[in-house]
Amino acid sequence: MERLKVKFVDFLGDIKDNLIYHLLSEQYELEETDTPDFLFYSNYGYQHKQYKDAHCVKIFYTSENIVPDFNECDYGIGFDYLSFGDRYLRLPFPYLLIDEAWKQPRPYDRTKALNRKFCNFIYSNNFSGEGAHLREEFAKRLMAYKHVDCPGKVLNNMKNAIEPRFGNWEAGKLEFMKNYKFSIAFENSQSEGYFTEKLIHPFQAQSIPIYWGNPRIAEDFNTKAFINCNDYENLDAVIEKIKELDNNDDLYMEMLTQPPLLNKKYPNADDLREFLLKITAKGNKPYVKNPHNLSEEELLRIENKQLKAEVESLLKQKKIPFVKTVVKHGCIKYYFLGINIYKKKL
Repeated sequence: MERLKVKFVDFLGDIKDNLIYHLLSEQYELEETDTPDFLFYSNYGYQHKQYKDAHCVKIFYTSENIVPDFNECDYGIGFDYLSFGDRYLRLPFPYLLIDEAWKQPRPYDRTKALNRKFCNFIYSNNFSGEGAHLREEFAKRLMAYKHVDCPGKVLNNMKNAIEPRFGNWEAGKLEFMKNYKFSIAFENSQSEGYFTEKLIHPFQAQSIPIYWGNPRIAEDFNTKAFINCNDYENLDAVIEKIKELDNNDDLYMEMLTQPPLLNKKYPNADDLREFLLKITAKGNKPYVKNPHNLSEEELLRIENKQLKAEVESLLKQKKIPFVKTVVKHGCIKYYFLGINIYKKKL
């Protein structure tokens, strides 16, 4: 088996549990080294910055709402609708969680489905992203109609309600959600193409998602199978739709039994394997990046200018909570970049 010199950085968890690692291992004997031919990196850190000047092919994978920077990476895997030859693959990670059976109508026990609790809200973040603020506000407003169970850290009104199953908190979450007619499914942020397990989990638990996020979600999922906030003028209209479904059993069952998926091909692990193997087949041949040859200090100044402009715009719109989030994330980013620059000058 051919050997491939690789490095994986800025991912979460054990890299040997990573799908990219697994797919490459089918074809190659992977040699993990600090002098790789192929650097795979994600969005959970800045270790990849150490390889800025290294002669290797850099492949960026994101599980967050981040656009690949092709002045930094050679290839990207993400959520956005981009066209960049063979250098980009749109593969939102939830595609790897969907069930092809979801293309067919879903049979349910009517009595069991209707005799469930009203709605759940399971979140631990109420500070990062527009959706984090919006979903908390939405949950509070929905509670004016009926009680919403909140077992997460945000608005918690149920202590220790989710029991990990086999040590897996996510499995416990899904088991919990099965007891509810509706699940609040708001993303942290809203961007074209970006969606996460927040939509997938309710479908897996056979609960109707109340979804806010990707404006183009109708291109990925059957909007007759969930409540798509994009289709309503405001949150009050969304709540009125929830009330209608909650009080009309036939309408509720009509939505619940709809197939969540559209009748089309969805990217999957086979597409990811093909994308990766085409990259490795070319060998260690990185593209020219940062063609204007801007220094890290110059890039820092440019990004700082963009940050200031974003803050000023939010202040004019009086979106103070978002200003705090932008400043917080921006300061963290520039802190790490500054540390890298400082170390190079020592």
